[in-house]
Amino acid sequence: MSFQKSNVQPDSRLSNLHAAVQRPRGWRRAGALAMPLAALLLAACASQPAVETAEAKQESAQMNAGWQAERAKYMDCVQDRATDGAKGKGTSKEVAAGAIDACKGQLKVMHDAFQSYLSAQMSSAHGQTSARQAAERVTTDTREKARTYLTRYVEVERYKAGQH
Repeated sequence: MSFQKSNVQPDSRLSNLHAAVQRPRGWRRAGALAMPLAALLLAACASQPAVETAEAKQESAQMNAGWQAERAKYMDCVQDRATDGAKGKGTSKEVAAGAIDACKGQLKVMHDAFQSYLSAQMSSAHGQTSARQAAERVTTDTREKARTYLTRYVEVERYKAGQH
């Protein structure tokens, strides 16, 4: 894209007006070319296959339900351990930490199930890397949410039992 120089002095208002009028035309042409190219690039980079079979959808739904069931099992595990620990002497944070430590095997099962679910959705190497990172993030978030919940849960259970 080249712009013609005006014979008018750079300080004049006419020069500024001329530049303002000329630029949009060039940009419009570039924009008109860029839009179809962007659409073509987006279509070529789409992660989803063009046609997904009913069998593939069902398998994906089962894997999704599977990792969520493992997460629920983990949360049940830590709550059961915290319930047992609430009767003891440790602080609520210590009880929560003990429950999380006791159930780390179940957390690993959830992590692996979630990573498998995501990996099945991704086909590229970048997608596989993203699946691993997302599984790590979900695992960390689940553990920290459990820690926050359990700390408060132990406090409430002890209050109910009169062990403030």
